[in-house]
Amino acid sequence: MKKTIYLFVLLIISSSYVFADPVVDPASIKNQDKYYRDNAECKALAKENKGGVGSVAKDTAIGAGVGAGTGALLGAIGGNVGKGLGIGAVVGGVAGGGMSVYKNQKSYDQIYKNCMRGRGYRVLN
Repeated sequence: MKKTIYLFVLLIISSSYVFADPVVDPASIKNQDKYYRDNAECKALAKENKGGVGSVAKDTAIGAGVGAGTGALLGAIGGNVGKGLGIGAVVGGVAGGGMSVYKNQKSYDQIYKNCMRGRGYRVLN
């Protein structure tokens, strides 16, 4: 059971990795002070308005519940319900949380890109 808890914590930490911001083409920056202001405003705008795509904690809990149910079922077939339940909960929780982090980051990136492009910058990725 301790191994399962350690694995769960490790996977949650690794799934909360923060992605890098999209890259702005330096050639499109005409005024450095204006760029820093625009960059900060667009980051704040993107952070506040990710579109409400999901709560990482909620999606992790849902994933853990679904995974536990599936794991228990497979564990019953294999002869060890408890082990199947634990493994299923960990895998489901990590999958749910990881997907939520990915969706939130994707939404943030799109808002940031649109904001910077709207202010006249070329965003490369």
